[in-house]
Amino acid sequence: MDEMAARRVEPGGTDPRWRLTPTKIAVAGLLLVGIVVPLLVGTYDRVEPRLLGFPFFYWYQLLWVFLAAGLCYLSFWLLKRERRAHERRTGAGEHR
Repeated sequence: MDEMAARRVEPGGTDPRWRLTPTKIAVAGLLLVGIVVPLLVGTYDRVEPRLLGFPFFYWYQLLWVFLAAGLCYLSFWLLKRERRAHERRTGAGEHR
């Protein structure tokens, strides 16, 4: 069996990538916050307080660009850490 065929798995099978874990739930929550909060108009529908002359609604939305990038990185790091922990427990990934 070639390596590509060995990596193919069916969704819902024994592949750990499809198993729901607390880490994956936390990642979904983090990403959901980064998507939903900037869409809530009531959180930024005002002019004051100004920052360096910019109205609140401008700098608040720009701030969320960086916050969302940070949340994406944190989510990536959490999933990577979970995968490595799984590989250590099962001995998978040692052929790399």
